[in-house]
Amino acid sequence: MKFVQRLAERRPLLLDGAMGTMLQASGLPAGVSPEEFCMERPDILQGIHKAYLDAGVDIITSCTFGGNPCKLPASLDVFTFNKRMVETARAAAAQAGRPVFVAGNVGPSGHFARPLGDMEPEELIKAFSEQIRGLVAGGADLIFIETQFDLAEARAAVTAARQVCDLPVMVSMTFEQGVSLTGSSPTIFAETMQNMGVAALGTNCSLGPDQMLPVVEELLSVCSCPVVAEPNAGLPELRGSETVFPLGPEAFAQKTAAFAARGARVLGGCCGTTPQHLAALRQALESVTCDECPVVSPSGICLTSRSQLLRLGEGQPFSVIGERINPTGKKELTRQLQAGQFDEAFRLADEQLQAGARILDVNVGASLVDETVLLPDLVQRLVSRVDVPLSLDSSNAQAIARALPYCPGSFLVNSISGEAGRM
Repeated sequence: MKFVQRLAERRPLLLDGAMGTMLQASGLPAGVSPEEFCMERPDILQGIHKAYLDAGVDIITSCTFGGNPCKLPASLDVFTFNKRMVETARAAAAQAGRPVFVAGNVGPSGHFARPLGDMEPEELIKAFSEQIRGLVAGGADLIFIETQFDLAEARAAVTAARQVCDLPVMVSMTFEQGVSLTGSSPTIFAETMQNMGVAALGTNCSLGPDQMLPVVEELLSVCSCPVVAEPNAGLPELRGSETVFPLGPEAFAQKTAAFAARGARVLGGCCGTTPQHLAALRQALESVTCDECPVVSPSGICLTSRSQLLRLGEGQPFSVIGERINPTGKKELTRQLQAGQFDEAFRLADEQLQAGARILDVNVGASLVDETVLLPDLVQRLVSRVDVPLSLDSSNAQAIARALPYCPGSFLVNSISGEAGRM
């Protein structure tokens, strides 16, 4: 059975739990990277996968959370490492005696994409693509992008997966106090990922089951795809010099199983959880009556930036698109664009926002202007200045393609060139 078929069933899918603490308990020496340890001792890693499978999980994740080129030790080849880790998980799954899925795990890069950070978005996409190629070659059933804290990076990782393969993609973001690290709400995250056609989405890490409940409920209220929930074993506590997670298997299982009753379809554990936690959760789910998957199908479209969401369509409030950032008939804007300057564009942006525009159209189509250079440059600058979604306006498809990676959410694409042969 394929993963997407199993997702459609009412029975919840069970993910595995923490990997790092299991490796430490299995002999990972202090100061040694988990990746190098797992390459040297695949028998230990396979044993951890087996322990989770014996607990009854349906999905095991490859030990590739830090397997992207930005994090992987220089001693390891990205493609080879990711392929080998999936193959190790597959070997454990083959001995389970029942259908089991292997998720190729993709963690955060540790960098922020421009304009927020130091990494070009295309470089980030390329880095994730390199990792995902290895996951696919190893035989992953799905790509699981997890513990994301920035909407633009989650978008880059999904884009990379789409460029490399046609496997189902599952994405999970971490939230604290109702938002991600860079200010995105669960609804903004969910709508952006649904616009990209992911198979499932949800939240993991940072929170225990009690603190995660409002996030899960918000996701369930807007998601038309299955929702994932992977809480920690409670909030971490410092006891002496040791960090511990206070929820034991039974308490964790009771609280996490309640998510299934509300409609969550993929459940698992994050920091502090063990095979014992997952075995208890498997048992707790046997007595939970699962609601039907929520049917959420709002009309129209949803645009997002990192911190704003705008719905357009029947029944939604009228929204104005500010179209003044367009050099047609504007001598000063044209002059500045030709000189690679943006002060006038910024002034027009501020003016339109003050007048109530909910979207800003961005057009740099003037004579003596290379749109493939100027449009992405202006877009990334505006993204760092304004909160509203943008509309990328050009008849030059290459200019739009180069500007899109700088869009952290779901922006509009606007082109009047609809003649035959160009659509």
